[in-house]
Amino acid sequence: MNRALIINPTETGQWPIRDGNKPVRFQSLSQFFCGPDWKRNAMRGYSDHLLIWVTRGQGRMILSGVRSGYNSHNAIFVPAGTMLKFECGSQCYGTAMRISSALHVGLPQHPMHLRVRNAIDQCELTGHLEVLQQELDSRRARSERAAICLLGLVSVWLERQSEEGPKSAAAHNPEAVKAVNAYTSAVEANYASGKGIADYASDLGHTPADLTRYCKELCDLSASDILNQRIHYAAQEALSDGKVSFQQVAEDLGFSSPAYFTRSFENVTGESPERFRARTSAA
Repeated sequence: MNRALIINPTETGQWPIRDGNKPVRFQSLSQFFCGPDWKRNAMRGYSDHLLIWVTRGQGRMILSGVRSGYNSHNAIFVPAGTMLKFECGSQCYGTAMRISSALHVGLPQHPMHLRVRNAIDQCELTGHLEVLQQELDSRRARSERAAICLLGLVSVWLERQSEEGPKSAAAHNPEAVKAVNAYTSAVEANYASGKGIADYASDLGHTPADLTRYCKELCDLSASDILNQRIHYAAQEALSDGKVSFQQVAEDLGFSSPAYFTRSFENVTGESPERFRARTSAA
């Protein structure tokens, strides 16, 4: 971890920049979940924490391996490294906020999906986000410190909603949820290691058959589907860049040979790596 990026809320100083990006960034949902189909429909993790505040519309998502529906006034918190597939339709409106994982402001460590029914609670979160965005856009003295304090209020809001908000009856087998949450976290952390389903299942204390059954139950994807989609999303990112050879992509993602990578890529995406690179380069 880069210690220079950690901000003490009691101190002022220059707002840190990481990779040319500010540590807190706002976008509309349509802006955040835009792009080609292969990117928009991917189930993958993010290097930053992500807070999604849906103010209108509905859709479906897979969060940490569990499929569910969302609608208006739903808040979804996705910790860095948590796998997410978010289906954002044209009639879905809201805000996506990315928060650097280097900022220590007490954000939850586990994914959250909150259905916020109380109008006062809805207005409270909207107000926090609006004031936070105003501080980030302003050039006033100590705006960075104010932004950190406002992020702390957002983290408190999330915790309160989790503790005080309406509780729905458990809809899934808790053992299955625990196993799939752990599996998707492990895949996100190790997808380039060359490990197979049997390796992941063994690490988690399950048989491959049980792990696949749990995944199918919770998101209608097999354990292999989840792993292969994550590996080949990384491959698509690398190939779309156009600067890395096919051989290097195969090696970086743990494939035993470029030929095996090509066959696997075609099976998962429906086209060859060469065709994908040519198509994305021409777009």
